[in-house]
Amino acid sequence: MKPTITLRKGMFILLLFVYQTAFTQPGFPKPLRLGFNIGMDKVTAEGMKAAKAAGIDCIEVGMGGIVDTARNFLKQDDAFLEIAGRARKAADEAGIQIWSVHMPYGKNIDLSLGDEAERKAVVAMHTRVLKYVAVLNPHIILFHPSWFLNRDERPLRKKQLVQSVQELNPLVKQQGALMVIENMLGPELQHGPVRERPLLRTVEEAVEVMNLLPPDVYSAIDLNHIKYPEKLILAMGSRLKTLHVADGTGREENHYFPCNGKGENNWVAILQALDQVHYDGPFLYESHASDVAAYKSCYQSLYAAAFSTGTGFAATLQQKNFPLTGQLETLKTTPAFQTGMKTITQNYAAQLQQAIQNCTDRTCLAAAFSLTPEQIRLTGDSWVKEYPRNAGLKALVATLKKKETYYRLHPLKDTAYLRQVWENEAGNINRIFSIYIKGDTPRYPKIDSIRFGIKDKAYPKTLKDYLAQVANDVALPATPLRAAIRVLELNGRYEAARFEPLQAGLNQAPIRQLKKTNWSRYAYSLILVPGLGPEDPAVTLDSGGARRCRDAAELYKKGMAPFIVVSGGNVHPFLTPYNEAVEMKRYLTQVMGIPETAVFIEPHARHTTTNIRNTNRMIYRFQIPAGKPVLIATDASQTNYIRGNMTRTAQRDLGYLPYSNMQSIGPEQTAYYPNKESLQTDAADPLDP
Repeated sequence: MKPTITLRKGMFILLLFVYQTAFTQPGFPKPLRLGFNIGMDKVTAEGMKAAKAAGIDCIEVGMGGIVDTARNFLKQDDAFLEIAGRARKAADEAGIQIWSVHMPYGKNIDLSLGDEAERKAVVAMHTRVLKYVAVLNPHIILFHPSWFLNRDERPLRKKQLVQSVQELNPLVKQQGALMVIENMLGPELQHGPVRERPLLRTVEEAVEVMNLLPPDVYSAIDLNHIKYPEKLILAMGSRLKTLHVADGTGREENHYFPCNGKGENNWVAILQALDQVHYDGPFLYESHASDVAAYKSCYQSLYAAAFSTGTGFAATLQQKNFPLTGQLETLKTTPAFQTGMKTITQNYAAQLQQAIQNCTDRTCLAAAFSLTPEQIRLTGDSWVKEYPRNAGLKALVATLKKKETYYRLHPLKDTAYLRQVWENEAGNINRIFSIYIKGDTPRYPKIDSIRFGIKDKAYPKTLKDYLAQVANDVALPATPLRAAIRVLELNGRYEAARFEPLQAGLNQAPIRQLKKTNWSRYAYSLILVPGLGPEDPAVTLDSGGARRCRDAAELYKKGMAPFIVVSGGNVHPFLTPYNEAVEMKRYLTQVMGIPETAVFIEPHARHTTTNIRNTNRMIYRFQIPAGKPVLIATDASQTNYIRGNMTRTAQRDLGYLPYSNMQSIGPEQTAYYPNKESLQTDAADPLDP
């Protein structure tokens, strides 16, 4: 069998390919231009040339250092005009756009001051600064809504801000620029004994105030100023014109660089929200990178995580869905096997070549990529014949059995096991093509369907282009396997790869706690909380899900079990960036005060049946006592379903019951014992196999 490109090298190439070809790929938004904030006196010809070479397209010029907090100008007009002229010349010569100007900000530089004479003085100060701004010729001029307020004066200050904006906006428009107002930091209303936070401190207040302003005054969002900035992005919609990019906690001015791992922003949610509102301004950093090249590399990694797979995601998708086929493609085979596969491979290659010439729709392309029943059967025959003469293949089957990956097939002899697993995986590769190319109905159509509408013309073209790339170098099973993973990527369906490995990340602390646990003290091994997905794309945790968490927290505090496992994937609504398990753990630890060491996340389940199945998998793989029952804590409605119709659903979807000896504990709690059949991989649902 002809060897194909190594997986590690392939992942690196894929990541670059995803970013660089995003301009034409359906499912991949056009990458944003990149920029950063820099003081006007810091803009130099050398610095701009270096920035352009590093992939920077534009800058925001900061006007700090022009006035003091008493609104005294620190230089004469001629001096500032000269500095502005040098900055403009340096940017122009480097081919960098001065995208925006960041107007001065400080205690008495406040457009909302209640004293009318003071407010007018602030407007006059800004009017003078606009003379220097005119030299820079920006597209955007950014103003701050207020400094900190005195208690109980917000209505007055909003009124004063509106008046100032109405006076300054015509001057901004005369320069051919857009006026934007920035949201301000406001985790709580009060700040100290006598002050309140600035205006635009919450999503609700930002919406209220922006609605009071002229419609041609727009929004600037500082991603460091608010927890869950994606909510503000969605609320502002088309009124959003520019960003300040920094990570933070939403509680103080952190201005962390997004890729240093310190902040709490959900960058997948942020980038997907920007795409949803069709934001076309730059990704403009207001955070410092030690190397100018880091601005681009950071954005590329965030983009890949939001819209593609990120490094290693494709490998995880393949390993979880197709643990046998993923290894067969790189297995060293005998000459006899290669001879036996030659005709089968040639037939599949001819199938692809014919599709390049004839296919005009997605149904045809899905059929082209799919293995025929005859190809699947003959390939299985070849592997069965290869088994006795190939030590590597024997070791592969032994390893799969030892890991209990296909637990329900263990009674089969090795060759029968090999054939059955291959046929299962080949059939599920075809299933990916039928759902995510042709558009057939998945197991859970409301949340798991193809992302491209039937009238989308770009998606079939992308598939046909990919087909042309692979048709001249066909290998089995490598070509259909990689095509299936590619199709999942194009649909943004990499849910199965997120948060892996489960022993790390948010589960690292409870994993360490396992060894310290005295299980004999507890009636139950775990308290399982199934997720409840909201239908509003801006809601992170449904109120019903929060209630389930509160009930589980009470059971934990009573000592019913040493751990809570919150279970649920990126489920509702369709293509949501929010993960139910992650948001529930956040609620339990930050609101309910449950120790981080006591809360496991199970971040993949898409249905109540798989809440249970996936929790069982964690029990067996993390060596949690399987002889103890699990306590399910949920609401009455789901409890009734668990004790009733779920049996039929589990048999239909999984082919077995993932539980035994289920018992009613109360109107909203049910106990069960885990069933080891839960270890069975099931790529019929490739988003949670």
